[in-house]
Amino acid sequence: MGGVAGPALAAAVSDSGALGTVALYKSNPDQSAALVVDTAARTRRTFAVNVIPEVAGRLLTDQVGALLASADRPLLLNSYGLLPEPEAARVLAAGHRLLIQVGTAADASVAAGLGAHGVVLQGIEAGGHHLGRLGIRELLAQYDQEPAAFVAGAVTTGADLLDALRAGASGALCGTAFVVTAESAAHPSYKAALLRAGTGDTVVTDRFSIGWPGRPHRVLRGPVTDAPQPLPATLIAWTSVMGGRRPVPRGSAAAPTAEAEGQVEQMARYAGLGCAALRTARPAAAYVAGFRAEFAAALAALRGGQPCGKGPAISTSGR
Repeated sequence: MGGVAGPALAAAVSDSGALGTVALYKSNPDQSAALVVDTAARTRRTFAVNVIPEVAGRLLTDQVGALLASADRPLLLNSYGLLPEPEAARVLAAGHRLLIQVGTAADASVAAGLGAHGVVLQGIEAGGHHLGRLGIRELLAQYDQEPAAFVAGAVTTGADLLDALRAGASGALCGTAFVVTAESAAHPSYKAALLRAGTGDTVVTDRFSIGWPGRPHRVLRGPVTDAPQPLPATLIAWTSVMGGRRPVPRGSAAAPTAEAEGQVEQMARYAGLGCAALRTARPAAAYVAGFRAEFAAALAALRGGQPCGKGPAISTSGR
């Protein structure tokens, strides 16, 4: 969700009563602080800030510092992958909550040891980069400890979430569904492709590894994934990254944002298996309201028409 999950989307999701996430990705300290401040100015609600330790590298310490210095309220740090212990300790000491996304039960135990308030078990159903090689239900079956386990991967409707809760999850992170919302910074053609896609139109590949090597990723199929052999890493597009205009070689991990120009269909259009349920682009608030209505209907059906209780826990992913 790198450049897709910006302040506008994060604030809109939080205002809807879910938990929006703004992604720092490879932002420097000043840019990280600006993203936090911008999001805070757009909503009075709690929101999450996402970091990716293995991509941020030496920037991570400064990104966490920018969050701590800029936050005007208790927030939630959403870490994609295990967070180094010193950074986890800084976040917790400052009174913020910590959510850590993992791809194995073993890493979930490590996250618990870091003091995480919750862990996210990411299955291979998810769009974007993968932290493991198992599906959600297999991961849930292997995880039987505190803290609460959320899931990420193919949760697009309220009925999907009910299925996940019945399998043992406490809530879900949703990414692909929010790519097509009005506040998303995704390129229009990327959104349109998601709205046309079915489950057979996604594939797990390693062909978008420039800038983020070593992680398989689920994307929409296209010329790059379907070529019998890897295509040359020639220039295919231009995009805006961290305030500057940057070239995009074929095979780059960069997702197509609204500023991208060129052969966008050959860029990394991340998509989870839940894309098959997406057919309408809506504002984030309308999507969350629809999600809640679907959840209520599915729960009522399960209970034989009895009134349902509290709504589900749902947030945007900040990968």
